[in-house]
Amino acid sequence: MDFPPPPVPPTPHRRPTRSGRGPRHRVLAAASTVLALSALVSCGPAQELSRHDGLAVVHVGHIPVIDAAAFVLAVDKGWFRDEGIDARADATSAGALLTNLINGTDQFALCETAGVVSAYAKGLPVHVIGGVSKAAPRPEDDSGALLVMKNGPVKEPADLNGRTVAVGQLKGGGEVALRAALDRAGADSDRVKILEMPLSDMTAALVKGRIDAMSTISPFDTPALAQGAVRMMSPGVEAAPHGMQMAVATSSVFAKKNPEIVRGFRRALDKGIAYAATHPAEVRKAVPSISPLPKNLISTMKLPVFDASAPRSSLKVWIDLMERYRFLSEPVDVDKLLS
Repeated sequence: MDFPPPPVPPTPHRRPTRSGRGPRHRVLAAASTVLALSALVSCGPAQELSRHDGLAVVHVGHIPVIDAAAFVLAVDKGWFRDEGIDARADATSAGALLTNLINGTDQFALCETAGVVSAYAKGLPVHVIGGVSKAAPRPEDDSGALLVMKNGPVKEPADLNGRTVAVGQLKGGGEVALRAALDRAGADSDRVKILEMPLSDMTAALVKGRIDAMSTISPFDTPALAQGAVRMMSPGVEAAPHGMQMAVATSSVFAKKNPEIVRGFRRALDKGIAYAATHPAEVRKAVPSISPLPKNLISTMKLPVFDASAPRSSLKVWIDLMERYRFLSEPVDVDKLLS
């Protein structure tokens, strides 16, 4: 699943944003990011908690995707305050999530599962404390989709061999899920040209024939479907059934020093996840505070599957997939990653 980074309007509780085809090439391409994050570790991140009105203040990094609604709802319902926590949203970019976590600017992060797994495999002090959302049980219900033009040359996955598919982010969960789904469906992902492109630009590229397929998420599929595109598959469901889509991460330094805060945060967020799963109308109402999507798209878009159950198995789905496609620099022990 790809998590897009569109601009986010300022809100009262947010601080300003801070900001090779083969598997081995993908690992090498991430080297500069790893070195930068490793430098932060060596500097000794500050993890001291401040307090406000008797509550422990924690900053929670997230990007503007609908999965973050579970956190917003938990804040609004006062469930963090019940745990003695003043949880403050830090809307930021995907690239800054783990950086802010490691340097102590944020204490928690809601991030793409593949990203935190990859960081952990590279030796960075991050841990997953649970999940927020999962792939839907049925492709037609999932918010992710691979789209092609109805009247175009691509009729089945194998037709994409030698053709170009756009994804929101290379080296992430979207790419590994796409590769695995294509291979399972009879294509050869090594022969598919995978191109990184903003989700908002994909529809025009597909309609004009600059790409042959687009791997996207709701509601970015709506304009394409309206202009003659059709769903071919849902890569996340095909490749990582019941896999953890959005993870909750913290730094190992913070977790070791503040175990009660970590447990309280998890309990409060779990309430938000359960509430989001059973109150879709409330989730849609929360969207404007997370992402500047048009109102007409908010009312019709597919929502994530909010589900925090079975974190070990849902996390292992991604670890196994990333190891199989050599997206990891080192093997990952799911029990050590999941703290």
